[in-house]
Amino acid sequence: MMSILLTIAILLSTVSGDSRIRSEYSWPSPAGVLDKTWQSNALAYYQRLRLTHDRWHAVLLTEKDIGEEWGDLLTGGVSYTNSDKFSLAAGGLRLQFAHGLVLSHPGPWSGTDPLALSKSPKWRMRSEVSESPSANDANPFNGLSSVYNSGHYSLSAALGWSLIDSGSSGLHQTETDINNQDSITDKLAAIRIGYKSFGISYAYSEQEEDGTIQSFPRAGFDFNIETDESILTGELALGSDSSANFIVAAGRGLPQFRHTLTLSRHTTDLPRSSEIFGADHNLGAGYGIRWRPLNNFTIDAGALFFDREGEDLFKAALQFSERLPNRFILTERVKISTSSSETTTQAQIAAVWSPFPDLTLSLKFPFAFYRSNEAADQNGGGVEIRLKHSPSQKIDLVVSMAAASTDGWNSRVYAYSLSFPGEFGSRPLYNSSRLLQSSVSLHLSEETILRIKASWFSMPGQDYLGSGDNETEGSSKTAAGIQLDWKF
Repeated sequence: MMSILLTIAILLSTVSGDSRIRSEYSWPSPAGVLDKTWQSNALAYYQRLRLTHDRWHAVLLTEKDIGEEWGDLLTGGVSYTNSDKFSLAAGGLRLQFAHGLVLSHPGPWSGTDPLALSKSPKWRMRSEVSESPSANDANPFNGLSSVYNSGHYSLSAALGWSLIDSGSSGLHQTETDINNQDSITDKLAAIRIGYKSFGISYAYSEQEEDGTIQSFPRAGFDFNIETDESILTGELALGSDSSANFIVAAGRGLPQFRHTLTLSRHTTDLPRSSEIFGADHNLGAGYGIRWRPLNNFTIDAGALFFDREGEDLFKAALQFSERLPNRFILTERVKISTSSSETTTQAQIAAVWSPFPDLTLSLKFPFAFYRSNEAADQNGGGVEIRLKHSPSQKIDLVVSMAAASTDGWNSRVYAYSLSFPGEFGSRPLYNSSRLLQSSVSLHLSEETILRIKASWFSMPGQDYLGSGDNETEGSSKTAAGIQLDWKF
């Protein structure tokens, strides 16, 4: 017994890792809580534990969204890596072959910002334990994956068996959500063989729901050819119904100028694969540039066109950024999205000033203009002020104030959302609305950081905010959260 305890103690002494615990609460409580149509209260909770020992890495995640029961999500996994030659992962995973058209979980594509088109789409081989609840909630991939590299050759494989939800909310709040939970059995097997800059892949996925089985086989070819200044990358995925999705990008990057041309097609949605640019289209064409004519002045521009069934779509954007004396940055931006039925134009002027290393002031003026053949025109504007200050090496403070006045939702503007590390997002403001936010980070030690945040949102004159189960009484809503990060 003593030898066993001694062995465990020695192993634990060689383990490193970190823990993250986060909890958030908002009030007044939404209708789903008050009417008891949700399973639980308005408290959200998240915990992540990561452990590393030599070449082994383990992750444990638990999460409860607002209105869900405690322990709604419990997942994790373990991985082994032998330098760049071999890796093996098991549990809840994140996966990607090339650009993700044959295999990707979760899909990396989203509605693309034209200002990001100067960069070529990311080619990557991913086989790792998921460290985010978003990859495991409602639509997880549970299984095994492995990557083996030998010289110019590589072999990647994945095998999965998962229970996923019907529907797409990702939440388990109502009785309907509970009935839809784990209602689909998802099976997948995938393989990719690579040689130098090229690869061929095949994936077969099968989903069973209420005794009905659907299969989704597909094969692909990908390439990624890079030099010091240029890149040519792409992927083609062929389905069993003769459908074809593809992405091809050619770009060149110089110190003062970078540009990329991208062509794409996405007509078939496949489980465990990426939806290119987050939208179906017969043909898509995008071009973006980043030009630095002066050392302190940068121009970003991009345009994206989709040929789609029923209604084409065009997006474009232009941004000027200038670094002025006294640590001052000025940015002007305009974006437009137009189809045959509506056009939305967004503009923004922003300034950032750092008079001292520990003090930063930000000022932003967003505007939105909506035009439609079927609805009334709308206009909107807002203002946002943010202050960051570190009075000492152990304290970081942030205060943010934003307000907007718009004609409705279609002319909404967006404010920066104060978030914890690991969170991302912005807050839409519409009608007459106000948003106050603050956060404080306390560096308790080199290994421990405690973060606290609070926000207050108001729409004067409103009797209720939100709708359905998310409706809250009154014209304002308050939220608070706390996060503890600890390394060991």
